[in-house]
Amino acid sequence: MRIIKSVAALALLGWTSMASAHFVWLEPAGESKVRAYFGEWADDMREKTDGFLGKVLTEPKLNGKAVKPAASGADYYEFDARGDTRLGQAALFKETLVEYGARVGRQDTKAQLPLEIVPAEAGSNSFVLTFDGKPLPKTEVTVFGPPKWLKQFRTDESGKFTIETPWTGQYVLEAAHAQDKTGDHGGKPYTKVRYVTTLTFDRSK
Repeated sequence: MRIIKSVAALALLGWTSMASAHFVWLEPAGESKVRAYFGEWADDMREKTDGFLGKVLTEPKLNGKAVKPAASGADYYEFDARGDTRLGQAALFKETLVEYGARVGRQDTKAQLPLEIVPAEAGSNSFVLTFDGKPLPKTEVTVFGPPKWLKQFRTDESGKFTIETPWTGQYVLEAAHAQDKTGDHGGKPYTKVRYVTTLTFDRSK
């Protein structure tokens, strides 16, 4: 019995630790589909649909509407979508509710997710980090680039920051924000909310 409890405790610890490091991101799959992944982009770590990905993406919302995947693979869920697309999903880890947000595309300059990285202009390398529709100042943003390069930026007083895209290929931007906030999710209480958001886009030229 003690061994079983210890294994369960270790599994819970790993599950909780993973929540603080992993994020959800979207990638285009052709012109009319996107794929959602959960893991570490820079490390090529993608959780499996029969593992942590399946445990996290249980009730995804695509552009604000509840939706079921159109297809799935070993490490992704696929959705029908065109243009800039946003995905939201909440998951409870012990007493912390994690609100995952992911966006692909940088043409739309309006925010829809609770925490979102929004281009200042369509296709721009300048962005505004918004929380509840308002600029979020003095917050760290990590940029991952094609050769598995990363660089950290910080938003200014207006929530703005400008990045560098020296290589062609895919870029993923990530930011997080936490609040002490109580509530319940699925009948279970939480005392803190952590928002994690990503933006994916390709530099083709």
